[in-house]
Amino acid sequence: MKKITSLLFTTLFSIIAYSQQFPLQSQYQFNYSMINPAVVVENDFTSIRASFRQQWVGFSEKPIATQLLSLNKGYGTNGLGFTVFSDETGGAFSKSGLSVSYAHKVKFSINGIPDESELYLGISAGAAKVNISNLGDPSIINSEDIVPEVTFGGYYKINDFKLGVSIPGLLNANMELTEATGNTIFSHVYTMLSYKHEINENLSLHPSFLIKTTESNNQIDANLNVKFQNKLWFGASYRQDFGPALFVGIDFGRLLSIYSHDISTNEMSSYSNGSHEFTIGYDFIPENELDKKNDSVEKILDRDKDGIEDKIDLCPNEYGIEIANGCPDFDKDGIPDEYDLCPHLYGNSKFQGCPDLTIDEQKIITDALADLTFSFDKDNIDYASYGTLTKLVVLMHSNPSMFLLIEGFASSEGTEAYNLSLSARRAKSVQGFFLERGILKNRLVMDFYGEESPLNSNFTEQERAKNRRVEFDIRYHLYDNNTAADIKNKYDNLVANFYGNNSSLTPKKPIVVVQKDVQIESDEKDVMLDLELVEGSIEEDVAIEEVFIEESIEKDVLIEEAESNTNIYGDINKYLVVVQVFSDISNAKNYISNNDEDLSYMLIGGKFYVYIYSSLSREECNTFSNLYEGSCWIKNP
Repeated sequence: MKKITSLLFTTLFSIIAYSQQFPLQSQYQFNYSMINPAVVVENDFTSIRASFRQQWVGFSEKPIATQLLSLNKGYGTNGLGFTVFSDETGGAFSKSGLSVSYAHKVKFSINGIPDESELYLGISAGAAKVNISNLGDPSIINSEDIVPEVTFGGYYKINDFKLGVSIPGLLNANMELTEATGNTIFSHVYTMLSYKHEINENLSLHPSFLIKTTESNNQIDANLNVKFQNKLWFGASYRQDFGPALFVGIDFGRLLSIYSHDISTNEMSSYSNGSHEFTIGYDFIPENELDKKNDSVEKILDRDKDGIEDKIDLCPNEYGIEIANGCPDFDKDGIPDEYDLCPHLYGNSKFQGCPDLTIDEQKIITDALADLTFSFDKDNIDYASYGTLTKLVVLMHSNPSMFLLIEGFASSEGTEAYNLSLSARRAKSVQGFFLERGILKNRLVMDFYGEESPLNSNFTEQERAKNRRVEFDIRYHLYDNNTAADIKNKYDNLVANFYGNNSSLTPKKPIVVVQKDVQIESDEKDVMLDLELVEGSIEEDVAIEEVFIEESIEKDVLIEEAESNTNIYGDINKYLVVVQVFSDISNAKNYISNNDEDLSYMLIGGKFYVYIYSSLSREECNTFSNLYEGSCWIKNP
């Protein structure tokens, strides 16, 4: 029997010296801080883990056993840990000790999402007492020794992936037990990769791999655990040179218990009944955190891992942002890229993701439109129009993303074919004006309609003069009106259908103004909207601090202009929200009478400006124009 024990000692000590100097559990993923000190900072609550392992049961009269105890606590970005271990080989060698760990946490943002990934760095330091029984071997010089031990660890988490690297035995301390070589505790490298995959709210998979590397060899441990209803654990693993293991366990939220049975397939299988390992743990989790951990009924499902629940995610399979209801949104304006007419320009929902024009830009277009004239039956631009057209050229040069839509029209004199040709020549003449001044042709979209779409009945010369025109429109995209409308309708229908099926949910929409109240001045009967402008800071990454409202602003805002006001000159000190401009008063009146909206007109500079809202405040007019769904611009006093 003594010979068998001596042989066992020789074999085990050789293994310990070169590859098994640190005990390794089958259940390392449930007590990972014993391998990697970096994880002691992972949780902001206290965790206790105790593991008991009995190796190769029946092989020896003395137990081959390992006991491990860990106590960890995170404090925000810092963490502390304490470990105690005892490793009995069952032969002549044993090892026990303790260590203290410290770790620090660093959080990173990805794609502008804060705290999307975390990096932990940790170190542990302690001492181990090694013992060896004297079996009459003259090479043994000491029966015990105390050696220092230091371990470094790194741990990285991103979404459901975890990667850990730890290096115990950094000091390469020497165990002065025998005169033989190989008593040094060599550095080991443990590399662990794990992943969590949720199949549904009741079932999740937890595969993991551990590779232990030494100077002389490598060992691979592969695990696949299954968690059912967030409570029951089942799994299996396979360790190179040892064999498979089966797992079963239960998680009560704070209390965790795991049992595993290792089935030996190496040369030890003929002498033992396998190995048993048991881990029990308790987490002092606060009540609010415990509810999140054990919430299996209302578990958050987020297939694309963008932080937005699938039940309110318009694009559940694509990584998106909250303001776009879970869809990709490059310019972060709240309109998903797929339905954004200007996906790379910050815009607003009124223009389906395209920018709105400023007041000054709108005035340039309005003035150019009002001043552009042609002689009868001519396509040459009158010289008097050059000034305002040149300002529009400067605007185009200052905004390379702008496209100018040029549309030519004619009055009803002459044949239809001739009028179509005349409208084309006039539009071409305007296009040439911009080309000669350096605007690229691909930014000038030209169209012509002849005598189609008149502004009036064409009965008088004044009416016909108004119909001999070229109209402008600034755009930030090249979609035609029908295609743009289809894209907007598809998005509106998608939102309506999706959130209609989730009636308790309301999609978040960005808005830059919040309506507080409506006040009507009795003396002028003009509506004064008391509005609060919400300032949003625009950072370099085009991140917009937006104000979200849960209820849509009513579209039928009361707008009244005094019908009794017969002074067509009006108050020239007011800003006007203009919808049309006419050179003849009868055309202005006809336009108002044929329109269901409450409109008025004012004569300014020989032109009749039809407007829907007026105010002494430019900010109020700007706010109204943002809420108004039709085409409009602001006329300065």
